Amino acid sequence: MGKTLKPVRKSLGPASLKVAVVITVFNEQDNILELVTALRSQTFKPAEVVIVDGGSTDQTHSLLRRESKIWPILKIFRVPGNRSVGRNYGVAHSSAPIIAFTDAGCTPHPDWLEQLVAAFSDSITLVVSGYYEGQATNDFQKALIPYVLVMPDKAGKTEFFPSTRSMALRRSVWNNSGGFDVRFNHNEDYVYAHWLKKMGYKFVFAPKAIVSWHPRKNLSQAAWMFLRFAVGDMQSRIFRPKVRLILLRYLLFAYLVMFAIQSPSLFYLVFAAVFAYLSWAVVKNYRYVKSPAAFYWLPVLQVTSDLMIIVGTVMGFLNKK
Repeated sequence: MGKTLKPVRKSLGPASLKVAVVITVFNEQDNILELVTALRSQTFKPAEVVIVDGGSTDQTHSLLRRESKIWPILKIFRVPGNRSVGRNYGVAHSSAPIIAFTDAGCTPHPDWLEQLVAAFSDSITLVVSGYYEGQATNDFQKALIPYVLVMPDKAGKTEFFPSTRSMALRRSVWNNSGGFDVRFNHNEDYVYAHWLKKMGYKFVFAPKAIVSWHPRKNLSQAAWMFLRFAVGDMQSRIFRPKVRLILLRYLLFAYLVMFAIQSPSLFYLVFAAVFAYLSWAVVKNYRYVKSPAAFYWLPVLQVTSDLMIIVGTVMGFLNKK
């Protein structure tokens, strides 16, 4: 189990410690300035910020170019390719001994980098997992968050795997690991975390190194996200325990329906099973939403995520990288 880092406000570790923040972007004109402003306002100042544009067709690149003229440590590159390609390129064009990652669509809290850096005052620490919270603006996004993120009451109970929304590592780790696998784009950071774990690295959890994540805006965007994650997991042959449970549930449901077709009197069991399952979706996540809309959106998201995970798992299995 990864150790939990206590909140640090004043101690920043060695004064000479330098950090490079590396980010990839693609068509983020609506929130890119918010991200740059948040990085510029950090209580611990990065030595360099490297943003790699994967080929935006909107105003993202021009906005970043304008910001780079105002903020000298901001380096902008335009490199067509997926997020793995962009992150690898960004790290290669940075020099600081500590590399921190966050994502477009996230807004780091003012002390995000300070909390990440604090862990490296211990020379043993090599990889730090920060936390990411959902920043919802409506009931749909509130209901979506527990289906996508690790909720605060569950974080830290097991080893918290790093995500590029909020993480940092020493350059020596990066050099030894070889960086992100460019074959993967849907879940490249999860694949990379598993690779680091396989190499024997332990993760330190910094629960106060927080970025706010902006959830998808509608059901179609959420469905596509569930599908991509499932495809990416299976392409990399990462079979999460919850996927096994989902497949088992639906196999049992199909088995029950087959019996009910032969004996129509058993259909009440089918309806009871459906009602119980949808009710369970509300019961397990209502405390995170606390809105009447939860009684609609939580069951809808449960079924949507289940079906997209099943379809994505099959697609990923048939298209192994």
